[in-house]
Amino acid sequence: MASPPQLPPADDLYLTAHDTIRGKSLLSPATLGLGLGAALLGELVLWRRVDLVENQLVIIDERPTGDAATTAVLEQLRREAGQHGVRNWLAYLSTGIATDLVERRLARAGLIKRVEKRGLLGTKVSFVPADSMTAGWPATRIRTRVSRDEPLDVADLLLAGLILATGLDQHVLATLNARDRAGMFDQFRRLFPAMLQQLVAQAEASVGDAVMARRA
Repeated sequence: MASPPQLPPADDLYLTAHDTIRGKSLLSPATLGLGLGAALLGELVLWRRVDLVENQLVIIDERPTGDAATTAVLEQLRREAGQHGVRNWLAYLSTGIATDLVERRLARAGLIKRVEKRGLLGTKVSFVPADSMTAGWPATRIRTRVSRDEPLDVADLLLAGLILATGLDQHVLATLNARDRAGMFDQFRRLFPAMLQQLVAQAEASVGDAVMARRA
């Protein structure tokens, strides 16, 4: 049986961050939003629409990407005058904007299904995976390639970096041993572009701040 296709990093991260059967999130809404926001910005870097220079997002190409989610973020960046501090944009996207954009993209592709459940307090909307194998594939792909000492492409390095930055590794990479993890970090050092390394580092710092704020 052929493996499911590799999706954009934000889609793969969303699927990784949810239970493959019921669609329950493994992360808090804020942490999920920060991870997905960073993933969408990373996609714009991969699309060569945005650069990250000294923690500032710099638009280098205003043309639409051909994808609704990343084009929406690019358009919002273009409309906002002044500095584009990456931490500010991660905070903005984490308010539900990034999650909504990614859910819409996955729903259009038929990879998640909208479910409405009526209760005494109103109707609760959730999304469940259309196929559990496809939903579980991103994490399986990372684990398999790392354990086999196979190189990850840049998109999967971004995915793996954000899995670590959001704490998802405790759920989906727990089976990797010390050697596997060392090999993965070696790939980060050798193969992951510095601009995306910086983006992941900013996402990790934002997640840390959000966790501390919840505990305060």
